[in-house]
Amino acid sequence: MLKKGGTFAIHDIMSQARYGDMDAFVKKLKAEGYEEVKLVDTTDGTFMGSKEASWLGLAGSTLLIGKK
Repeated sequence: MLKKGGTFAIHDIMSQARYGDMDAFVKKLKAEGYEEVKLVDTTDGTFMGSKEASWLGLAGSTLLIGKK
């Protein structure tokens, strides 16, 4: 369990098949008291481009971050 004031970050290929509906999961985390919960697409050019992600087999690469 994350202590009050703690932060978390999870990076993975978050596909629907692997994790289900991530938007619903974000809503559930917020309902449980987590703040600033968001999904960050790491293939939008900030970390790598979509072509690079595809070439590396990282299509769907996403960062889930939040704070308690």
